[in-house]
Amino acid sequence: MSRPDRTNPTEERQRQRIAEEWDEAHFGTHCVNCVPGDCPIYVLVKDGKVVREEAAGVREQVEPGVPDMNPMICQKGLAWSLEMEAPERIKYPLRRAGERGEGRWERISWDEALTEIADAMLDAIEEIGPESDRA
Repeated sequence: MSRPDRTNPTEERQRQRIAEEWDEAHFGTHCVNCVPGDCPIYVLVKDGKVVREEAAGVREQVEPGVPDMNPMICQKGLAWSLEMEAPERIKYPLRRAGERGEGRWERISWDEALTEIADAMLDAIEEIGPESDRA
């Protein structure tokens, strides 16, 4: 059974504009710590780098009389690509090298970081209990 074409004229114009202005466009979503989440977005690529996201606006209307959810994305989602190349982005594990608040850090391996985190969690569970929020 073939699925009827659900592309609307607005979506078709959006797809055409994207194809003309960008090297690549991919369909994606940002769904971490987000409510209601799963916002459909176009991830736009220029010269091999993600440089922009745009609300895709492709959610289907639940039923007639109920407003649809289009477009659906927040400012945090639209700014995600800015964080990918931000100079202050942390790209590897760090351990505090001074007193809290000093801003001094040392780079450590992933194995070392995961071991320290797991040990701290186990210590908190043993000392305080499984409801501990210390770790």
